Amino acid sequence: MKIIRKYPLYLFLLPTFFVLHGFVENYGFVDIKEAGLLLISYLFLTMSIALFSYFFFRSWNRAALITVFWMLFFFFFAAIHEFMKANSPVKLFTRYSFLLSTALIILFVLFIIFRKSKKPFQRFSIYLNALFLIYIGVDVGIAIWKATGNAQKGLSVYSFAKENEYKVCDTCEKPDIYFVLYDEYTNSISMKEQYNFDNDLDSFLLNKRFSVQKHSRSNYNFTPFSMSSALNMTYLEGLANPKAVTADDYANCTLLIRDNKVIKFLDAHGYEIVNFSVFDLAGNPSRVDQSFLPLKTKLIADRTLFAHMNKDIGWLLATKWPFNLVTRNHFFKHKENNNNFQDLTIQAARAQQKKPRFFYVHFYMPHPPYFYDRFGKERDNTVVYNEFKPNPPASYLEYVRYVNLKIKELVETIQTSNPRSTIMLLSDHGFRENHLTNEKHIFRNLNAIYYPDHQYSSLYDSMTSVNLFRSAFNKMFNQRFPILTDSVIQLKDR
Repeated sequence: MKIIRKYPLYLFLLPTFFVLHGFVENYGFVDIKEAGLLLISYLFLTMSIALFSYFFFRSWNRAALITVFWMLFFFFFAAIHEFMKANSPVKLFTRYSFLLSTALIILFVLFIIFRKSKKPFQRFSIYLNALFLIYIGVDVGIAIWKATGNAQKGLSVYSFAKENEYKVCDTCEKPDIYFVLYDEYTNSISMKEQYNFDNDLDSFLLNKRFSVQKHSRSNYNFTPFSMSSALNMTYLEGLANPKAVTADDYANCTLLIRDNKVIKFLDAHGYEIVNFSVFDLAGNPSRVDQSFLPLKTKLIADRTLFAHMNKDIGWLLATKWPFNLVTRNHFFKHKENNNNFQDLTIQAARAQQKKPRFFYVHFYMPHPPYFYDRFGKERDNTVVYNEFKPNPPASYLEYVRYVNLKIKELVETIQTSNPRSTIMLLSDHGFRENHLTNEKHIFRNLNAIYYPDHQYSSLYDSMTSVNLFRSAFNKMFNQRFPILTDSVIQLKDR
């Protein structure tokens, strides 16, 4: 009790509570070592601000108080902003300009009060110390409860996919399988209906003897949900509210993708799994470069002021100095990953191996940012940034022409270098234009399959993504997976 009364422990307790609370909320998704690294970074930030403030106040107690108010705003801005958006009847109160200005004014007033006052503010310090100790104690109890296995599980797949034993076909051919995902590639019928755009990809693929499912649809309109469903060959269960999808739902999807049924089935058939995607697969982590902090700590860190701003208005800040010093590198990682995945897939197709291979290649295109024009020429950075949020259809269609060039290059390389392989071209959802009036278009996706024997009787024109691998495995490995009813589930973020 003497320590609680005498020292501003809340400088350490606040970051500890923030990280611990996020760790508990995302229990099972964030490693304790990763959370520890995040906590160290926040403690360093907090103590740096406190040390800087000491030079103004010459009092550790008052320097600690102004620091804790700064850090409270930093840690809980996302919660404040989301609360205002959900409950404020005045739109002005939800704007960044208003919230940031108000916060700066409040912090400036507190700075003046603490600077001029001679009070020790001891009672308030005791209150903060006690408050965060209680919160931390509650979260520790919840963590222990979850560790015992009593917590309710998140998303899962329907009972069919819970069976891990498969009938292995020992006499079947085992060609290389290229599962190539083009993020947000809407199908040609949708492009024609919405924008009178004639897409030449279908005719190219038909000439290459693909089967193009022209009326295909995705089952979900968000990438993690669409991919976890397609790769598990079934629909998802456990979504509490499809109209209010949470961060936990996204995190559960990454687990379903990591341990998906497709790779388990193919592993049982002796396939090597090759992962050129943004998602981790069991035993095959993503090759995408990570930042200093482990990627999964974003489940906690994304609630802070800077991360929330970057999510909402980062596209706008990216062209402004000094924000472009940091944002540009992160922004252009998508272009680097796309180029790397294209090169790696081409190299792998040319390098024959005895063991059959399953490639999961996930391109972040024609999803914005639109880095190239139709001829493959790099577009101006400022234009790319400014288009990211508005997402104009004209720029999307221009980018589609460029993406078609990359698809044609990849298909021709695979068919030339590895002619006995199976190629599956899919997109996770259609084009999500901001002012789309007919929402059916967000599910109209690319779906084209190439079998080396050119036998496509098991396919049908309106097939959705959930039945892609069911149909393929029935044909290729003599399975009897039932074809599910094709339906779509529209999701919205909370």
